[in-house]
Amino acid sequence: MDFKTMLQLPVLDTNAVLKIVQEIADIERKEDRPRMPKVSISTHSGSASGFFVNHDAEKKVVLLCDIYDRDAQFQYIEVNSISSISLSNINKYGYLLSDGKIPFVPSADEIPTVLQLKKDIKALELEVKAVLEKEISIVYIHEGTPEDLDKFYALKIVSLLKETLSSIAADNLAKEAFSESISTINFNLGSENKSSLEKDVLSITVDTSKGLKSFPKAKELQTQIEKQL
Repeated sequence: MDFKTMLQLPVLDTNAVLKIVQEIADIERKEDRPRMPKVSISTHSGSASGFFVNHDAEKKVVLLCDIYDRDAQFQYIEVNSISSISLSNINKYGYLLSDGKIPFVPSADEIPTVLQLKKDIKALELEVKAVLEKEISIVYIHEGTPEDLDKFYALKIVSLLKETLSSIAADNLAKEAFSESISTINFNLGSENKSSLEKDVLSITVDTSKGLKSFPKAKELQTQIEKQL
C-alpha cells in the first residue's frame, strides 16, 4: 500500500478493527504458510504485542501469540481494556480497512492460469465424488477469457465450495438430499450472494463487489444451498 492509498482509509473504532483483523486471520490460517497480522495493543494499564490468533466476541477476549527461541508465548487481552490498536504485516489487506473504496489487487503468484483453474475444478469434482458417492459436474460460468482478478476469485470459490460440500457430506441428511437433487453446480461472479436450483442444476453467484470481504462464509453458503433442496 502506498501513501496516497493510505490517505483514503476511514477512521474505525477498535471493535471494527478487531472484526477486520479476525477476518484477515481467518483467511491466512487456511494458507500453507500463514502470515498472521502483527498487532500492538495499548490497554488502560499497559501494552501487549504479538501475532493475532483469535478474537472471541462473546468472551470479549483477544488472543495474541509469538515464539522466541522456540518458546511459545500467549497473551489474553480483555477487549474492554483496549485503548488503541496498531497493525502491521497486513499490506495486501488494506482494502478490508477501506470498506471497498480501495480496490483489491492480488499478487501475481496468487493468480492461476486458466489451465490451472480447470485442473483445480477437476480435482474438486473427484473429491466431491469421493465424499458424496456421486459424480457432480462443477462449471465456472463466464463470458470470454476471464481477467486475472476473475481467475483469482474463481479459485477462491473453488476452495469455498470444497469446504462447503465437505460440511454437507458430513451431515447424512444433507448429503442424501444434495445427492438426490443435484448433478451440476454452476458458479459465477456477481454483485450479490445467491443460489438457485432448476431441475438438477444448482447455480451459485458469489458477490465480489467488495472483494473477498463480500464472499459468503462456508456456513452461509451451506445454508443457501440447503434451502434449495
